[in-house]
Amino acid sequence: MKNEMAQLLTESPLRSVVKGFTWRLVATFTTILIVYFITGEQAKAMQIGAIEFVTKFVVYYFHERAWLRVSFGQSRVDPERSPDFD
Repeated sequence: MKNEMAQLLTESPLRSVVKGFTWRLVATFTTILIVYFITGEQAKAMQIGAIEFVTKFVVYYFHERAWLRVSFGQSRVDPERSPDFD
């Protein structure tokens, strides 16, 4: 990226959806295992996992999109003063 204008990186809504979906798969599987180990009931574990997947997927999406509007921890990079990214 030497001597080029710095590009501001943003995340598309589709990227947020894919990130949310893949994280929910991992997290829901964990929840299903925990519920199964506690209750010993496979049906109840799957039921809770399904409810949790949908609910938390929607919440995650809006959380992710809201954080794109927060400037905390972000900074602009001056391409003339920053190290090469080659």
